[in-house]
Amino acid sequence: MIANEQQQIGRAKNAIMFFLERNLIVPKIYVDADWGGHHVDILAIDRDGVGDVHAVLLFTRKYVDGHLDVESQQRTANDLMERFSSIPANYKYIAGVDVENNHFVAMFKVGIDERLFSPDFIGRIGLLHVDASTDDDPRIHYVVGAKPERFRAKIAKLADEYVQQHEADWEIRA
Repeated sequence: MIANEQQQIGRAKNAIMFFLERNLIVPKIYVDADWGGHHVDILAIDRDGVGDVHAVLLFTRKYVDGHLDVESQQRTANDLMERFSSIPANYKYIAGVDVENNHFVAMFKVGIDERLFSPDFIGRIGLLHVDASTDDDPRIHYVVGAKPERFRAKIAKLADEYVQQHEADWEIRA
């Protein structure tokens, strides 16, 4: 069992990097990136740094006196969606670490929460559930009804500059 939130987040970051590596074509992946003036927990730039940009924000469940703090989690969900409104990326994900699936779905009202979409409905934030609660490898899956959809983003120059100025934390070497 994971001892604290920092360890859970660390294991989740590692699992998400592996998840993105499996799902993208030769990505460059950055941990705790300063992307366009915003903190992003995981940033992946596909196709060896010249393709689509994937940004991931993580959160973990909160407890008060041993009880799940649902109100705090709802504030967290609202804050993350608000943060994403100004983060430039083609694909955006919010990853809940060890958050029970039914709470996760309720937090975002999956399927009806318009805040997951861009204002013009071209692009939707994807929701990932990360189970890092055991000593086994963390498992990641999309929350039902919340796969990401591509956002419009004119960020090629930003991505090119970022790749030139930052060394990837995780990349495929040919």
